[in-house]
Formats: sequence, structure tokens, C-alpha cells
Amino acid sequence: MVFVLLAELCGVAACVSAQVQTRVPSGSDDVVFAIAFSPDERILAIARGAGDPAQRFGRIELWDTSTGKLRHVIKGFDGPVGSISFSSDGDTIVSASSEMQIEKIQPSAGSLGAGFVELRWWDAKSGELKQRLRLPAASSPLGNYEFARAIHSPDGKRLAVTEYQERSFVTGDIPSTFLPRSILPAAPGDHIRFQAVFNSSLKLLDAETGELQLKVNIKRNQPVRAIFSPDGELVATWTQRVPANTWNKDQVILWNARTGKEEHKVKDLNGEPRSVVFSPDGKLFAMASTKYRERDLGEGIAIIATSEIRIFDVHAWKLVARLTNLDPINSLAFAPDGRAFIIGGLVTRKAEAVPGIKLFDLQTRSLSSLFTGGEDFTEAVDALVLSKSADLLAFQSGPTSVKVFDTQSWRMKQRWDADSAGDAVERPTSRFLLSLKRVIAVAFSPDSRTISGETDDGEIKWWDARTGELKQQIAGDNESPSLVATAANANMHAEVTNGVLRLWNTTSQTKRTVAVPGGESISAIALSSAGEVLAVETGNDLKLLDVKSGKLLKILPHQHGQVSRIEFSRDDRTLATSGGDGKISIWDLSREGLEKIIDSGGPVSVLRFSPDGHTLAIASLANFSVGLWNLQTGSLQQKLNSHTAVVNALAFSSDGQMLASGGDDRMVVIWETRSGKHKRKLKGHDQTVASLAFSPDGTVLASAGGNAAVVLWEVEKGRLARILR
Repeated sequence: MVFVLLAELCGVAACVSAQVQTRVPSGSDDVVFAIAFSPDERILAIARGAGDPAQRFGRIELWDTSTGKLRHVIKGFDGPVGSISFSSDGDTIVSASSEMQIEKIQPSAGSLGAGFVELRWWDAKSGELKQRLRLPAASSPLGNYEFARAIHSPDGKRLAVTEYQERSFVTGDIPSTFLPRSILPAAPGDHIRFQAVFNSSLKLLDAETGELQLKVNIKRNQPVRAIFSPDGELVATWTQRVPANTWNKDQVILWNARTGKEEHKVKDLNGEPRSVVFSPDGKLFAMASTKYRERDLGEGIAIIATSEIRIFDVHAWKLVARLTNLDPINSLAFAPDGRAFIIGGLVTRKAEAVPGIKLFDLQTRSLSSLFTGGEDFTEAVDALVLSKSADLLAFQSGPTSVKVFDTQSWRMKQRWDADSAGDAVERPTSRFLLSLKRVIAVAFSPDSRTISGETDDGEIKWWDARTGELKQQIAGDNESPSLVATAANANMHAEVTNGVLRLWNTTSQTKRTVAVPGGESISAIALSSAGEVLAVETGNDLKLLDVKSGKLLKILPHQHGQVSRIEFSRDDRTLATSGGDGKISIWDLSREGLEKIIDSGGPVSVLRFSPDGHTLAIASLANFSVGLWNLQTGSLQQKLNSHTAVVNALAFSSDGQMLASGGDDRMVVIWETRSGKHKRKLKGHDQTVASLAFSPDGTVLASAGGNAAVVLWEVEKGRLARILR
């Protein structure tokens, strides 16, 4: 038996009474919420998050169990990650996270916003997002906080999701006349006070699609947790936390996983349920509960905790064993052969409570102890997880550390704490720092998954558009570029800084200098949509350069003064240029000739081709309007008036049915191009809007500007989705 060594190392100990001072550690901003082994035992996943959800911080660390090295960090969560579960083949990780919906463009770190729960499916090797599912939540008038956990069924086909919502309401102490009637019906003059309750639910979902198969109404006002029986036919739920000295008589319930009907209740618990576990063959069901009482120490109050374990025969629901007056217990785990189980929590050593684990042999009824390191109760053993072969035991040690023990030698093999990931983790406080930098260019990748942005000091960032995770970064050189350009496919970037032209792509961490033929000063630049050609205006010549080689491809001479704006069509066959006189030159690049000239009537701030190349949007510096010009007839089709300051950015949706405009009035307007009517007005930017881009699928609009931020908007609802910094 794999656990015999523990008894040999520690000796057999009798069940002893334990009265120890204990408390739940608080104040940490990097708490471990869950741990899980991959089926092949090569990876240990650790879910972390801030204890205060207002920090909008969470991550998943993937650690190599043999080398102890970090494989990957999955980031981009706007709240703590409550659970992680591997699929049976080990290819997918499902996470449940509490996300905080940002309601303002510049939220403070203490601003919660609206909470919701999201399930995400991740590639276990690359950490790439596969899909996501936002769980519906009930509304709450004074705020709500959602939290959930998701675990796979033994066959990997279903997910059991326990979800609870903390709802704030008021009753007592505050005159009701100061509160809206919609919050709480109350007679004038009644006194009310703020309180919080929980609404809990159990849902069974399809593990691949997230489709709801069954919902169980738990009817609990406390958070709950759940586990499957080994055959997947039962789901056990128990309350995670209840108020001190108040216990329900039916806190542990077993449900039929097929019908959702209640199969059994464990009644008359002597304390708070701490852990519930099935034996591997499904014949036994063990649960640990802890009872708390107060003791006056004169200088303060000590919380005294004692625990007990009950073991039941699942088929007859007969109590087969009961261990009482134990040291405080946080978690249980059965040995693979079902003959023993491990107990995690605190153990007594010389009348002191120290972190440790115990092994209880079901046949001999012997109890052995092992100290796991740590000075006091703050590093108590929690969240026990055995690998599939039972060769490794992982557990949470205190709020921020995870330890892995080799069960053959019972020696610690690995330890990871809040700082183990090092520079791979960006601390959440950086999301709320104000910055003088502006994002002056933004673009989506063709698959809509990546957004790139360049600031006015030359810093480049690439984010995951779905999660907000910062994927790559090129540090700025603190030299503000005078001109910037980004290809429509977001793969190539160009800038002019102090008269020097530089290029780089998404795979390069360095910028390369490109010599401009003739060595003249540059007044305008533009990259083709494919990122293969760079247009450069020098003097009265428009030069086209090959991006890869930097060689001159052709020169387009013109006679309309110095060009200040250049724009490629989406198919790279047409080029538009404008100067200070308001005349727009349209070039046919296939015939290398000037096709036509459009007189817009005044200086131009922005040019943008529609996706089909038939329409050119022109923003006027004079009256802040945007004109839609038909390039076949050269006539003005629509004139869009809404901005009260200079328009700096224009962007068409991929189907050409929408146009977004943004400017110095700190407003973004989404227009219907056919009717010329505005569809949405997006307000809230604290500084000028400098760049815009639609996602290729047209569902998201990115607006960039002040405070070094890119704001993502849901186009259909006009709702702020995420802020990237």
C-alpha cells in the first residue's frame, strides 16, 4: 500500500482532542482558489486571484511537476479564478471566474462594477482560449457578486457548476426615506440596514458546448460546493461557509445527476462541513465538519475549533465510522485503493497547532500524523489533491502557497508561492495607473483574436482581444513618433521619429531603420493592407517602397502641394492622398496613374476607404463633418454631422455597413453608411480619440486614445466590454 510509509515515519497516534486558536487568513491579494493535476500528472494547475474582487485580478499557472518550472500563465481575467478542471484527455482546462464588468472607461481600483460568472475552455498546452460562456445572473439593486466552481464528471462529458450570488439589500437603521422605493418596499420613516444574502444553484452542463442539461434548485442562502460520485450518478453538495454558531440540519445533500432529484441528506451535523469525498469504488462517503467556539483570553477572543469525520455506506446510508474531537480539518482525500484517506488541516504538536496531514486506515482504525512545514495555523493544509497514480499529493498551504509531496518518501518535492511566477505576472494595480501616453494606432488581426496598439512614445503592445491578456510588448524609446502607420492586418507597423523611418512586424522585438531614397523629409506615411508596401511622401513625390527589402518600387509625382494624408484601399489597388488644399488624388496602382481628383472643399484630417473600395470617407478639418464620397462618380453621397471637434479617426466595418468616427470631442459615433444616421454614440473617453478599428466580424469596436488605453465596445449594444492597458 502506497501510504504505509507515512505510518512508519510518524508512528501510530490515537485520536486526540484538539482545542486550538485558529482563524482564516485575510488581506492577501494573491490567493490560491483551486489546484488540479492533469490526467498524466505532468502539470499542476494553480488558480489564483485577489482576495478583494475589486482588483479584477486572476490567473492560472501551469507548472511542470517533474522540473518545477513554469510552463505557462493564463491571464486576462477580471476577477478571481474560482476553479479549474482538466478534461479526461488532458487537452482542455475549464475555468470558472468571477468577472467584474467595467462600467466606466477610467474605473478606480475600488470600483466593483457589475459582477458575473464566466466559464472558459483553454488549450492545456498552449494556454490559448478555445471558447467562453457567460452564465446568466439575476440582477441586484444594490450590487451583486458572482462566484462559481466547475468540475468535470468522471467520464468527462458533463460539468457540474455550483454558482452563488451575493446580493446586497437593506433592512433597519437607515431611514427608508433616503432610499429609492425600488430597492426595498418600506413604509416612510422605517429604519433599514444593509445586509447580504446568497442565492445558490447547481447546474449540469455539456462539457464541450456548455449547453445547460439540468438545473437544481438548492434553496440555500450560503455558497455551496459539489463533487461527483465515481460513477457520475450522484452529485454531492455542501455549504462552503455559514455564520458562526449557526448550523442547518441538512447542509450536505446528494442529488441524482440524471434527474436532479434529492437522493439523501446528511442531517444533524456537528459543525460546518469542511470537505466531502467518495471512495474510489463509490461505496463509501466521508465528510468532515468543524465546530467553532469562542474563548475569552482577557486581551482578546480566541476561536477554538474541533473537527469530526463521518463515514457512510452509500447504498444503505449507514454510518460505518465516526472520528470525533479531531484537530481542525480543512480537506479529505481517499487513497486509490479506498482503504485509507488523507486528512489535511492542523495537527497538535506539544500542545500547539501546526500545519500537517493525517492518514486514517479504515481497517485498523489507526491515525498517523505528518508535519508539512510552517510555524502556525496560517499555513494549515487545505485543498488536498492526489495525482491519478497517487504518487504525488498537492495541497494549499496557507492562502498563497502550494506544496507537492512525493507519497513514496513523504518529502516535499515542489513549493510555489505568490511570487514564484516572477515577471510572468503583471500585478493588477497597473490597470488603474493614469498615464500621459496616448495610443495613436490600433488594429485587429484577421482572426479577431489579437489587437495591437502603439503609443506616442513608440511602445507597442499586443493583447488577446477575448481575454485582455497582454501577449507581447515592445518597450518605447521615449521619443515621440511624428507619424505612425499600421497595416490593416495588424502584422506590420511603421513610424517616423526625428526624421528616421522605422519598420517592424508582430514577430520582431526590434525596429529596423529604412533609408528613404533622396533623403528628403517625410510628411506622410501609410502601409498597404497586407503590410507589403509602404507609401512615403517626400516633397512633391509619393514613393512606394517594398517593406521586406526597403527598395523603391515606384514614384507617383503630383502637383497638389505637400501631401499630409495617405490611405490604401482594402485590396491595395487604389491609393488616396490629400494636401492642404482639400483636393483628394485617387491613384490606380495597377495602371500607375492618377485616376481622378475629388475636391472636398477644405483641409482634411482623415481618409478611409470602404471595404469594397467604392466609397471614400473624408473627415473635414473645417466643420468637423465626415463625407462619404462615391469614387465612381466623384460625388458626395452622405454628409455625417455629429462631432463638435476635429475628427481624428475613421473605421469601416468589414461589410461596409457601419462607419465609426472619433475625435477631439472625446466621443465615438457609429454610423449606418446607407442611411447616414448614427447608430450609437459612445461617450466616456477622458481625452481625445486617436484611432479606431472594427473587429473583422464587426461585433467589437476598439477605440484608442488617452491614458495609454484601448477601449473595446460591444457594437450591437453600445456597451463597454473591456479596457486594455
